[in-house]
Amino acid sequence: MACFIVPMSLAIVIGIIRKKIPANLHINWLIMLLGGGVVALALEHIAHEEVVLYPPFLTAMSSPADTATMLSEMATIGTSMLIACVVVWIAMVIYVSRAEDLRSKHHRVTAE
Repeated sequence: MACFIVPMSLAIVIGIIRKKIPANLHINWLIMLLGGGVVALALEHIAHEEVVLYPPFLTAMSSPADTATMLSEMATIGTSMLIACVVVWIAMVIYVSRAEDLRSKHHRVTAE
């Protein structure tokens, strides 16, 4: 229903502060991972008419019972998606960092 709001919120916050984050962390990769997931889920929710282009925008907001279900979904699915994106990003950053270390060691050995 609205699980995409959780990773979207993190992507927005990171986008605002990204200039303060060191370049070697490749923070734009995380923003792209989160953004891609958000766009895909938002389109899927629009296709299933869970998100509409008129108020209340989220159909789950039309009744208290649906709103509770929506919040539960945000807490479970949205948070899981966010964690999955962050784990993939961390793995990417570690892989690239190690590859760059190996490359620099190789260049030092061949230069001698």
